[in-house]
Amino acid sequence: MKKGTKIFVSVLCVTAVAAVSAAVFAFTALNKGPFSGTVTESETGNPIADVSVTDGRNVVKTDENGKFELKGWIKSHFVTVTVPSGYVTDKYYIPIDKNTENYDFTFEKSELTAQENHCFVQISDTEIGENGTGEWLDDVKNIVKENNPAFLIHTGDICYEAGLKKHIEDMNTDTMGCSVKYVIGNHDYVKGKYGEELYESLYGPVWYSFEVGNVHYIITSFQTGSDYQSLYSKNDRWRWLENDLANVDENMKVVMFNHTKSPSDDYVLSFGRKELDLKEHNLIAWVFGHYHYNYVYESNGVLNISAPRPDCGGIDSSPGGTRVISVSADGEIKTQMYYYDLGSSSTPKDAVWATKFDSNILFCDTIFDDGYIYTATVDDDYPCNCAVYCLNSADGKVKWFFKTENSVKNNVCIEENKLVAMDTDGNVYCLDKSNGNLLWQKKLNLGNALGTSSGICIDNGVIYAGASRVVTALNLENGDEKWSVNRDKGENSPAEFIVADSKVFVNSHWDALAALNAENGSEVWDNKDENLRFRSSTPVAVDDKTLLAADDNAVMLIHTEDGKIISKTSFEEYSFSSSAKPAYRDGVAYIPTSNEGLIAFDMNSKSVLWNFKTDDSKLFTAPYKGKGSKIIESTPVIDGNTLIFGANDGCIYYVDINSGSLIKKYDAGSAVLGKIAVTDDKIYAGAFGGYLICYDK
Repeated sequence: MKKGTKIFVSVLCVTAVAAVSAAVFAFTALNKGPFSGTVTESETGNPIADVSVTDGRNVVKTDENGKFELKGWIKSHFVTVTVPSGYVTDKYYIPIDKNTENYDFTFEKSELTAQENHCFVQISDTEIGENGTGEWLDDVKNIVKENNPAFLIHTGDICYEAGLKKHIEDMNTDTMGCSVKYVIGNHDYVKGKYGEELYESLYGPVWYSFEVGNVHYIITSFQTGSDYQSLYSKNDRWRWLENDLANVDENMKVVMFNHTKSPSDDYVLSFGRKELDLKEHNLIAWVFGHYHYNYVYESNGVLNISAPRPDCGGIDSSPGGTRVISVSADGEIKTQMYYYDLGSSSTPKDAVWATKFDSNILFCDTIFDDGYIYTATVDDDYPCNCAVYCLNSADGKVKWFFKTENSVKNNVCIEENKLVAMDTDGNVYCLDKSNGNLLWQKKLNLGNALGTSSGICIDNGVIYAGASRVVTALNLENGDEKWSVNRDKGENSPAEFIVADSKVFVNSHWDALAALNAENGSEVWDNKDENLRFRSSTPVAVDDKTLLAADDNAVMLIHTEDGKIISKTSFEEYSFSSSAKPAYRDGVAYIPTSNEGLIAFDMNSKSVLWNFKTDDSKLFTAPYKGKGSKIIESTPVIDGNTLIFGANDGCIYYVDINSGSLIKKYDAGSAVLGKIAVTDDKIYAGAFGGYLICYDK
């Protein structure tokens, strides 16, 4: 491969429909080669030369007569072709059988796959069962119809035996109206002679390549941590990849699909005593799933593209949806997210004013300060367009905005004349709140390239920022580092940092609630109770020595000094995996849920006083919550005897604090996911659809 070659290595796995054999392959009974055959056009019968063909290890090209011969490999299960640009077939692989003499392939011509400017659709981690895909599949079909993609790729976790058997029935070339391809995920290795056995019998080989336009796409299998033992080693996978890339035309670009992120930040794959540097082959993108995150970031010149689940909130509360990825003739990549059920959203109604931004507002609380409104936006697409905004509260006109390098998925903080925000790449921005001028900027280590969420707060002139793995304290005045602690634990979530009792409380998702010494960052305690491990929500200090935490299915009081649980009340009907804080007054906690709206919980009697149910969500954010959920991610504001909060159904509610009865509501058009700013006569809210809205109180 010459220098300057661009390769789009797409670790895509198996076309969903392979009309060839669905028999289970008995590893010990296979013919080990050699294998020979031809590749021809179906319409004319003419041979097709220079087509790559593989036995899973070796790669050869067809000659001028369309013929090939492979010497075979001890683990060969298929003879597979790299379908070149301008052609299409669902029969791109043939299972190896001791009775098969010739492995012959035919291609149909295709104008769609010949186009250098094209797009494809990515979904991931559907994790269906024997009941099938559900209503979200119709949403994906509509996206396919709208975009006319060259193919649809599912980047793994189909999931388990029942899902593997059912998914191929629901999502294939015939049902979707475009070519469908699959990647094997860690939950797609199931019990059998080896982990891939069932997958291979239904979907075909776990690694192969194909081409569209001037892009060479590559699908490879999951790296490590699969549920059942793989038949194949890392060396098997990367030796095939080396051979595949050696046969790619130097004018092709190349992209990689895998279930997980690249095993190395520099995209150098090590196997045996060899190394394969994908950047020398001009790798331009790595496309993956696995984490249930919705995140696009550039690293070492390579675009990394992750997709959430299509039907429910992700592990880090990423809104569920489907991604469309476009590739131009010169290799420029753009992405567009289609959030599941956001299509049912609308413009705000009955507003005093509503200002529309170019991107979305996620978990950022709306702040009213000295006659101005402050918020920040997210953009899950690439290139991203996101910023911190200051608006005039009287008319909604933008006074200033500051463009950030990536999304601000959590709060902005104001102290005196300074506004501080942090984006998902770890950039902390300190701005003059009066004019938006940058006072200083600092890049923090988040401990994980996938920094989809972050925590930030200010206390006594110190900024506490970062994520669950790495927490850093900065001087507000100049950004100088006071301390930084690498906990190296936990996953991302939108839960916020808070300071109380001289401690910084860090929500380490899938790990613990942790307390750090605010002065030096040393860990005072962490509590890994089964209900505190899932840190989607933010605790609240009810007094100097007590935290109120609600997450998973429990409400807890916790000593700030030692992290011991004072009391715990568990529920079967409520899930508290919401990013919002509870509101607290006079012994009663008003707690957002991720499935049943808002509850009022008496902390003394440990009883639910009332439950206010919103309408069904229009946007799915809370982990694993989808159709029928009534999610609230907006921290309730106590205003006299009224609770004011937004919900994922696109409405803002006024609820009587004593009875839980509805006083009134506004239609904000799309999910309201942050705390609402309340003044004497107005309220201000950010809606996910990109609106900052003012209503009469």
